Amino acid sequence: MRVVISNLIPVSASKISAPWFVVLVVTAAQLVAATAGIVLAAIAPKVAETLQVSPVLIGYQASLTWGVAMVASIYGGNAVLRWGAGWTTQASMALSAVGVALFAVPHVAVIALGSVIAGIGTGIAPAAAAHLLVRYTAPERRNLVFSIKQTGVPVGGVLIALIAPVLAVTVGWQWSLALIAAVALAVMLMIRPHRQTWDDDRHLIRGARAGAFGGVPVVLREASLRWISLASVLFSSVQRIMLTFTVLYLVAEADYGLVEAGIMLSVVQIGGAATRVPWGWLADRWKNGLAVLTLICVLVIVSSAVLVMLEPGWPRPVVYLLFFVLGAATVGWNGVFHAECARLSPPGMTSMVASGTAFFVFSGSLIGPSAFAVAYDVIGTYSATFGIMLVMGVLTLGLLWLAGRFEAKGGRSA
Repeated sequence: MRVVISNLIPVSASKISAPWFVVLVVTAAQLVAATAGIVLAAIAPKVAETLQVSPVLIGYQASLTWGVAMVASIYGGNAVLRWGAGWTTQASMALSAVGVALFAVPHVAVIALGSVIAGIGTGIAPAAAAHLLVRYTAPERRNLVFSIKQTGVPVGGVLIALIAPVLAVTVGWQWSLALIAAVALAVMLMIRPHRQTWDDDRHLIRGARAGAFGGVPVVLREASLRWISLASVLFSSVQRIMLTFTVLYLVAEADYGLVEAGIMLSVVQIGGAATRVPWGWLADRWKNGLAVLTLICVLVIVSSAVLVMLEPGWPRPVVYLLFFVLGAATVGWNGVFHAECARLSPPGMTSMVASGTAFFVFSGSLIGPSAFAVAYDVIGTYSATFGIMLVMGVLTLGLLWLAGRFEAKGGRSA
């Protein structure tokens, strides 16, 4: 593979974009891409009622969306190299808008098509965001800015969890989809005046050959990157399980109404949003992102064990606290992970590594919901099936230990 990465090329002073604006745009884009992938989970009972299907099928819809995102992520780095990070971000927003528009059509096949299109939009976004953040922000604040960017996921989740169920029971579930499409179009307009500047390095790779599997081979060659990326598969599986099945579990087995269950899902997202930046700050303070990821993993194991024991009669404040902690653990890890991968990237290959590691993150989003749905068919209760998160947490600890061991040896293996 022969690639020249543009984020090492200095930008003239007249063309430098303000770091805060870059962070704002990539965070907004992350919010759109994330909400496009989770909105149907927040209104699954109503959508299932309209389609006259079992609501547990939302697990397969989520897996389809994130499975497509997994494949698309392989080529996100190539898109940045060929067309630029600004263009790639705009394409992500356009695809997300079209995808959620198709979700509004009450037909299983059309929703499946929308899932494919939204998945492509989600998959190509991370490489562009990493490229822009590394190019326009200071290295010593990398964990912090990546964590801020990743707050787009839980913040978008909070908004969807609070708004979508209310719209579903008042004016119709399709209106929440229109809201996401409108935000996607707004982000595209924000980028337009800056695209020429953000994409001014794309000409540097004309004629370069990017590998058919994007950044995945780069990740696999670096042992520490390989093991931390495999850990992200399990982290992402746990996150997607939590976001996909919380509402269904609370409505079906814990005697919650749809709106109240949506509020509880928002608590999970608030937990993730409120802690992503502190997790990033702590990683910068300790100068050890891997240690923070290990701490988060321990929190996943403990909080998952408590979730399995949840009973409908538990006091609401205790349940709110539990779901906040679950959010901090299952949703809060992402920013530190991406910053750690950027730090471990070979010189000049940040966007390619970002696309490669995104492949593993989206793999977890593919595996998690389907694994839960299959396990539920065997176990028969949502509460007991959540025990799969505990098992995944223990396995993640082992992979993080391997990542630390190889980094201590220099980061590479044959």
